[in-house]
Amino acid sequence: MTRERGWTALLTALVLAVLTGGLLMPGPASAEGTSAEKTVYTNTMTGGDGTRTPDIISTSASDAVVAWREGLRPGNRDMGYMRYSYTTDGGATWSRPRTLAQETDEYAWHYVMLYKSGSELFAFLGRTPIADPTDEDDDTWNNNGLPITATVVKRSTDEGHTWQDYPVTVPAIGNLAISGRPIRLANGNTVLPYWGTGRENGVLIATDPSLKTWTKGGTVSNGNATGVKAGENQIVVSPDDPNTLIMVARADNANAMTATSTDGGASWTAFTAATGLPSNNAARSYFGKDSNGQLLYIYTTGDTNTRPSLYYKTKRPGATSWSAAKFFADGPASQQDPTPAGTGEGWDTYPMADEYAPGKFFVTWEFDTTRIKVNRLDISDAP
Repeated sequence: MTRERGWTALLTALVLAVLTGGLLMPGPASAEGTSAEKTVYTNTMTGGDGTRTPDIISTSASDAVVAWREGLRPGNRDMGYMRYSYTTDGGATWSRPRTLAQETDEYAWHYVMLYKSGSELFAFLGRTPIADPTDEDDDTWNNNGLPITATVVKRSTDEGHTWQDYPVTVPAIGNLAISGRPIRLANGNTVLPYWGTGRENGVLIATDPSLKTWTKGGTVSNGNATGVKAGENQIVVSPDDPNTLIMVARADNANAMTATSTDGGASWTAFTAATGLPSNNAARSYFGKDSNGQLLYIYTTGDTNTRPSLYYKTKRPGATSWSAAKFFADGPASQQDPTPAGTGEGWDTYPMADEYAPGKFFVTWEFDTTRIKVNRLDISDAP
């Protein structure tokens, strides 16, 4: 055998081995309409540091940014410092994580929510004190991210690669938490959903494009009612009526809760059950709309203690009901932390999404409270 033929045979064997191994090796279960699942970040620190509640925003089919909360120490939940990573190749690779908002001796951070306005990106952050205001457990540390004492905004003008402080004014609302994307209305106002103390669900409204000044809009009357207990609300403009806003919120109920506004968020109907949208108080779901007017709901199954997988539903304009549930993600046991502690083992939870082309979304979520994941979801041909 000549040297050339020998190398050809060896390379052929290697390619066949890689292809065969790739087909046989177990991996994450795939879902209809998805592609390119990637792990952006992994942290298997023993003891865990709470759910990371990631968010994602895109500026093109190639460029997107993921931000998440990183806990400070075992036993913490809902507080930490904020990190981010970006892609410039459609999610194939992600930058090394960078710090968006660092904790200090005085403060840490409760949440992050991303928003795109023109060529600018904004990150809304909730600040919480490091010191325990009640010290009920005698350790002097704040362990649950409450109270939320300030809303801080950062802005990026380079597609999320770097961020700078962006001072804003927001009204005083107890434990103001933002878990839904702002939306720009036809009248030029920007409406931002929030929830706070006493399960107050409402919106903030900015009338100027600079997003510097926010005022309090309307609230939903029964957010704290038995069987409702709504929170982590999100909003869209109705695909069937451009003058109606739809709010959907996590609830202590089999279904999520929904309310509507016909005056740009100045007032809202009472919450009623959102038929066909599972909740079971199992963390935030994603509720959004594509540029074709199709609604998208991505949710974790189970309840607040068991969140084994993610599914999604769609609803086309004019439809009277949501589609059947479709599988999205269920992380494999091979990717779980080998030394788990506390809750979170095997969870697929806290999905968020952003459309990068008509009917096509980047989706982020957390698996096992150890991995930030991203995949793409195409619902452009969904029934």
